[in-house]
Amino acid sequence: MDQFAGHASAIPHITPEELTTGGLSAEQQVALRRQVTRRFRGGVTPYLSSLVKTSEAVRRQFVPDYLEGLDFGRETPFEEGKNNRGIYGLERVYQDRAVLTPYFDCAAYCRYCFKKTRTLAGDGRVMSQDDIARALAYIAADPRIDTVLITGGDPLARPDMLEGILDGVSAIAHVNKIRIGTRHILFNPDQITDELCALLARYNDVSVTDTWSGRSLSLGVSFNHPDELTRDVVAALQRIMRAGISVRGQIVLLKGINDSTATMRALLDRFVRLSIVPYYLFHCMDVVGTYHMRTSVQKGIDILRELAAFSGVYAPTYVYVTPVGKHRVAPGSRLDYQEIEGRRFIRAISPYRADEFLAFSGQSALPRLHERGPDGFIVSRYLDGNDESVA
Repeated sequence: MDQFAGHASAIPHITPEELTTGGLSAEQQVALRRQVTRRFRGGVTPYLSSLVKTSEAVRRQFVPDYLEGLDFGRETPFEEGKNNRGIYGLERVYQDRAVLTPYFDCAAYCRYCFKKTRTLAGDGRVMSQDDIARALAYIAADPRIDTVLITGGDPLARPDMLEGILDGVSAIAHVNKIRIGTRHILFNPDQITDELCALLARYNDVSVTDTWSGRSLSLGVSFNHPDELTRDVVAALQRIMRAGISVRGQIVLLKGINDSTATMRALLDRFVRLSIVPYYLFHCMDVVGTYHMRTSVQKGIDILRELAAFSGVYAPTYVYVTPVGKHRVAPGSRLDYQEIEGRRFIRAISPYRADEFLAFSGQSALPRLHERGPDGFIVSRYLDGNDESVA
């Protein structure tokens, strides 16, 4: 991996407000960049390096920026609402799904990663065999869990580890949907071999005689810009599809990268042409160092509204993620804003009942900025972004 960075250090306290009101001096910018590269790793694979050099949209996703040093964001924007019940790598906030994270590392480092303070900070810990065994036992003991998402870090970067986990998950009778979240296809498309695809296909067991039995394995692949769908990446995707594995496309809405209707339509058009099912459009989470990459949530609504004039295939599910889970935002939604400590939040009634969240997550109380509504559903508040250009 080509490295950009180093490791931990305290970042100077310069707020976004200081940036927007008066700008930063050249000396402040240099100091921030130095601290950013000390705190967070950066790097790309040799394959991705060529894209970084030729595509500004790709470069901005991977090259460290001094703006990451602004005093903004949460250390763990989603994992605040999770509890692994003492089992490292196991997460659950929903009734029907469990998440396994074998390890927190990737072959390249996206600057907006919501696990930034683990992955980019160099958390090299992995699930031990005991962690895996206990996680599988937990899933096996609850027949309500029919879906297991294996994520990371990137599971495809460690197929040897992934195979053992897939063996264990597939042995649980009530788990009939296995999902793998990956971006490794962009980082190292040549590692998506026929052998790897055949390994994954072993766990895809759809029955044609009894359509209520069997099991599916699918991939959720992350691509944010049409420039990422190169010839080599498309060839890797085709190898996966030829093995009978369905592929769903996930996108993160990023300021100055894909936050226009034209770019989003081009990306979704490529998805459909390549048989990638448009799945989720994620609003960029408020993790440390992402102030300059986050649009407003309304921006995504506006893009989807404009895309609605075209085919329905250009309609991924738009979500923002709070510590209690995903909030779907439909085209035409009216957002309820609330100002807290001088910042704009979106107040919404979540689809999750407080009692169920507490039971599934193992938490004793709801996360900060969340409360139980009168009907038992969680009322959440999510920090909005903005659409102002950041120098």
